[in-house]
Amino acid sequence: MGGPPSVCDQTSGCGRAAHHVKHVVVPSRCVTGTTRLRGRAGFRRCRRDRYRERIDHSELLGRAAERERLRALLSSARNGSGGAVLLHGEPGVGKTSVVSAALDDLEGFLVLRADGVEVETAVAYGALQRLLRPLARDVDEIPEGQRAALGVALGLEEGEPPQLALVGLAVLSALARAGDARPVVCVVDDAHDVDAESLLALGFVARRLAADAVCIVLASRPHEVVDRMLAGVPRIELGGLDDESAAALLQRSVEGRLDATVVDGCVSATGGNPLALREMAAGRKAEQLTATVLGHAPLPIGRRLEQVYTARIRSLPSGTRTWLLIAALESTGSTAVVDETAQAMGVTDDAPAAAEEAGLVTVRDAISFRHPLIRSAVSLQATDSERRRVHRLLGEVATARGRDGIAAWHAAAAAARQDESIAAALAVAADDAGARGGMLSRAQLLTRAGELSPDAAARHEHFVAAAEAAISAGAATLALQMLDRVEVASLDDVGRGRRLIVEAMCGMFLADSDALRAGMARLIEAASLLRGTAPHLARYALLLAVNAATVTEERATGATPADVAVAIRSLPPAQADASGRGDPAAVVLDAVASFVLDPYEDAVPRLRAAVAALDTLHDDEVVRFAFAVTVPSLALWDWEAAARLLKRVVSVGRRRGALREVDGALWILSAVEISRSDPASAAAYIAQSIELRRALGSADDQAVNAALLAWQGTPAVVVDQIAHTLREAGWGGVARMAVAAVAVQDIAEGAAEPAFERLRGLLRQPFLQASFHHYAELVEAAVRSGNRGAGEEAARALGRYASASGSAVAAGLHERARALLADDVAVAERHFLASLAALDRPGHLGDRSRTRLLYGEWLRRQRRRAEAAVQLHEALRGLTTVGAERFAARARRELEAGGVRVVAPADAASPELTAQESEVARLAARGATNGEIGAALFISANTVDYHLRKVFRKLGISSRRQLADRMNR
Repeated sequence: MGGPPSVCDQTSGCGRAAHHVKHVVVPSRCVTGTTRLRGRAGFRRCRRDRYRERIDHSELLGRAAERERLRALLSSARNGSGGAVLLHGEPGVGKTSVVSAALDDLEGFLVLRADGVEVETAVAYGALQRLLRPLARDVDEIPEGQRAALGVALGLEEGEPPQLALVGLAVLSALARAGDARPVVCVVDDAHDVDAESLLALGFVARRLAADAVCIVLASRPHEVVDRMLAGVPRIELGGLDDESAAALLQRSVEGRLDATVVDGCVSATGGNPLALREMAAGRKAEQLTATVLGHAPLPIGRRLEQVYTARIRSLPSGTRTWLLIAALESTGSTAVVDETAQAMGVTDDAPAAAEEAGLVTVRDAISFRHPLIRSAVSLQATDSERRRVHRLLGEVATARGRDGIAAWHAAAAAARQDESIAAALAVAADDAGARGGMLSRAQLLTRAGELSPDAAARHEHFVAAAEAAISAGAATLALQMLDRVEVASLDDVGRGRRLIVEAMCGMFLADSDALRAGMARLIEAASLLRGTAPHLARYALLLAVNAATVTEERATGATPADVAVAIRSLPPAQADASGRGDPAAVVLDAVASFVLDPYEDAVPRLRAAVAALDTLHDDEVVRFAFAVTVPSLALWDWEAAARLLKRVVSVGRRRGALREVDGALWILSAVEISRSDPASAAAYIAQSIELRRALGSADDQAVNAALLAWQGTPAVVVDQIAHTLREAGWGGVARMAVAAVAVQDIAEGAAEPAFERLRGLLRQPFLQASFHHYAELVEAAVRSGNRGAGEEAARALGRYASASGSAVAAGLHERARALLADDVAVAERHFLASLAALDRPGHLGDRSRTRLLYGEWLRRQRRRAEAAVQLHEALRGLTTVGAERFAARARRELEAGGVRVVAPADAASPELTAQESEVARLAARGATNGEIGAALFISANTVDYHLRKVFRKLGISSRRQLADRMNR
């Protein structure tokens, strides 16, 4: 059964599940890039930040609308309605000033702040660690699983590397608890310099804030990575000032009065950029600026502005320039680190004074450059050797302070040539990042390690490992960039196999048509390279190949399912573990190979063994097998097993924060429900998927299920167009399901001939479990279209499957087919009743109701109207419940043709719950607490309470007991 076609490449991840490449093994030690921490001591209260300084912003010009939006955000948070915003604009446009003005005289708020700093960009969760230091008590009070995940991520304790979404939920819970005491505002400036993991976690929280007294304010320059990671977060686009405000700022900044034409020229040249306007006027009289403008001299904007700063810096004493370079390259603002490094370089204590007097920096309890462009100018005016020397000394200071990650970063920046010792240090830092769940930081560090490795084999091994880390985080484009740097000739067979695995996974993530279709062949090749020295990886590659086969089906190039099966059987036998337990991957693969190559009867025992193995997976294995569920279970005609296994993936995945895998499992669940005539359940799963993608920042990537669209009434011509597009893009499995769904809707509307042609085409070229379940549909279409011979042949095939599989559902569908083909009245009725009895199973209300519909129609033709009405009423009720509207309409027409007046159910006009409200209601009805519901849905307990109040109001109830009664009705 094909997976979801809407797959995007995001460093935030979305769409298809990110399979963790198991070859990546990271050590268990946990060292943060900033400092080694243990226990609550790690959450030290941070220093007072620049936003709390008392600065007069009452005359901030031209930003009234932006300030009002921030005030509204803060006011909503004060009233228990959380939110977030990203201020987005070019350097010098005034982002920091706008935020600072909004926070002026802010009373009653807890203000948390962690600005981005360049030196921490590869330190996983570095910014988050700084942001959360004041919340030690709140962190201690969040659910244990979340607290442990956050502790590992921040380097406070050891444990399994946590999923980023679970870390994000922990941050949300901690902030929500803090907000219960007083409103909280988190401020993150220079977000473009924040490490990837912190930014992703903050983006996750920003998208999940609802009924919480918390708001998040981020500010960033235009930056592609920031845009992706913070997708879905509301924005304020900060451009230049309007002409009137820009003119007023210029006049205020210059000594004397400027002519209007000069003002217009300056405003036009700067685009209203406040920093450029102030620097243009700095130290000038009106006459001087007028002469500059009228003389067409270059104005200090863009690169010229940086050059102005550079000239100012070069006029300073040598010691001051060195001190500025240390401060610029240290980048965190730590006076202690800068002072220690300056002392090592012989810089005197009075060196900072000249920099302050020149208006370049402020030095209080931290060092702050007046603008990032000044920091950039300081670095650019220095020579390469000067920068390398400072980086080397900063690295030594960081090492002495136990800040290994930052030390490795400085050492790499100090390197003038390839150096194996530095590469090794970066690899250790990468392992530390991976141990804390920071796979993007791991990828970045391994890439730099590869660049600095003089040994070709080690270099390209680092690049492959970096690509594995990137794809495990869902960053497929980054992974491909890493693979582009790999020289295949420098890799051994294991390295080549790993490279092919990543390449195939990238094709899936990016939905690249050619790469997607070639994925199965690449994975088979990977398995052939790995089977001798890394058989566990070879099995992993072939599990992915099976998944690729179900996704692409006949659209695959270079290989067929038979090739996968042959490759499976070429693997060496799997070894049992210490407890004697066999490898579940080997059991599943053995079943798939048998299903493809052997007679169905011979494959059934192996298929049953595979389902049993999947049922007994440990929790830490479940998510990895999410896409191995459908082939063995549906090959046995066991929809309930498929649903049970996939629901466990969803449950465990939610608990562990593996939301990409959960998203994929929800999509497959929707396909399973469609295949057993339950579009309502399918739609509910898709709604959950959409809500999940919203949390991941990929709501625009819709979880398209074309088959569901057909069931929901989308015209066949539209569904056919979608199916054609999907097929051409390589999504053969999804296209096949759409074609079958259109055929079923044709049956519902009495268009038997086109249904027969569609189904016959699918079954003429069957594909694993994706086609043969349509034998029952083909019989119905064949009988009604006058193709009795084809119907009898399909019924015989259906009978063979039912007999061999022992499936009650297959038996029920077979009995329905025999009833439709029976000439004798008594025989037909016996088969209808047998079908109803066999299909009286959990999860098959749609199939059972369709049999009731056919039986009721048959009874009416036998002039047994009262009995027909009973069956048709039951069919109508069931078909309405599962959302099979066209079949329900057919039942309604049959009843009315029999003289029965159909009255809509009393609760037909019940208010509709949103997907989120439905999930909250479902879990609450089962007895889950608000905290448990929040953990399952990745929202705060406050937001759960908010949704429950809305549910109670919509349903006209006032207690959880009433809710349970209503949901069970």
